[in-house]
Amino acid sequence: MPSSSTEAPPRLSTLDIAAGRPLGSAPFPLGEPADPVLALRNALRPALLREPCVIAFSGGRDSSVLLAVAADLAAREGLAPPIALTFRYPGDPAADESAWQESVIRHVGVGSWVRRDIGEELDLIGPLVQPVLRARGPVYPAALGNTMLLASHAPGGSLVTGNAGDEVLGGHRLGTLRAVARRRGRGMTAADWARFAVCAAPRFARREVARRSVPMPWLRPDLRRVVWREAADRPLRWETSVRTALATRAYAVGFRTRADAAAEYDCELVEPFADPSFVASYAAGRPMTRAAGTRLVADGLLPEEVLQRRDKARFNASRFGPRSREFARNWDGSGVDDALVDPDALRAAWLADEPPAATAMLLQQAWLAT
Repeated sequence: MPSSSTEAPPRLSTLDIAAGRPLGSAPFPLGEPADPVLALRNALRPALLREPCVIAFSGGRDSSVLLAVAADLAAREGLAPPIALTFRYPGDPAADESAWQESVIRHVGVGSWVRRDIGEELDLIGPLVQPVLRARGPVYPAALGNTMLLASHAPGGSLVTGNAGDEVLGGHRLGTLRAVARRRGRGMTAADWARFAVCAAPRFARREVARRSVPMPWLRPDLRRVVWREAADRPLRWETSVRTALATRAYAVGFRTRADAAAEYDCELVEPFADPSFVASYAAGRPMTRAAGTRLVADGLLPEEVLQRRDKARFNASRFGPRSREFARNWDGSGVDDALVDPDALRAAWLADEPPAATAMLLQQAWLAT
């Protein structure tokens, strides 16, 4: 995976901040392809050797895979077992994955499971991240406090996260099309057919789907079109789609920011799904769906219902906490580029029941301007 740096991550442009992520491409180094299961284990081994090895375990598919593989690898090679670290969000049903977590822990047999209830600690403009914001401006990912708090539990050790799992394992058009062709439509749900149609559609149609599914009314029309274009540009060819999944400024800047934040706690950030050899190995295989890819790399180590899972928890409520909500309510509309952003629509987005994650850096930008 990309190496961390002692230099500060590059400052984000006003265009990046308004769009909700760094736009454009960036080089992503690839390693030698091998067996993907072996490549994933090789990516995890250095983390286990740098104790304590803490796995950020939400209960979702990616963190469950990494916990299961790391625990199995440690047992096979006589290494200290990983520590599962779970943040829980009392009173936020959208973030509740406790049933999934307990199912995985029972199946994997993890001996050390640290659970921490989260209140207002991860607010986008809370005390934890304020020094970083004042030093660097808005950051990507805006919810950097999550990495900081996780790393504080692994001083001198390693922090393993499931970042990049969605991009590398899923979202590949040819994998979906091949799966439907093999099934010949048997047992297809309406959602399955919708995914098939989007994967098969020409680029202009996929951009229209992006426009409807991610309306982003707080952006001016020209910037919205840029964001929709990037969302629709996944290539059809399997190998190209996988190999370029992380060749984006969003991943490059995000990893560097997270790695530097972890380094403040003398903690090494490890993102195994972004390991160059693993990405190359996965790309060299046959086209498959997200579920099939998860099953492949889990190698029989997780319950079937976890492998088949499609839903995801959402954590926006903890990021747009009371401090952010109060700021939004009293905001006078200044501090953002109104050539790119509609302030009234932006305030409405911040005050929605579930504020869009893509508005997080704009909130930090507006707060810093005050």
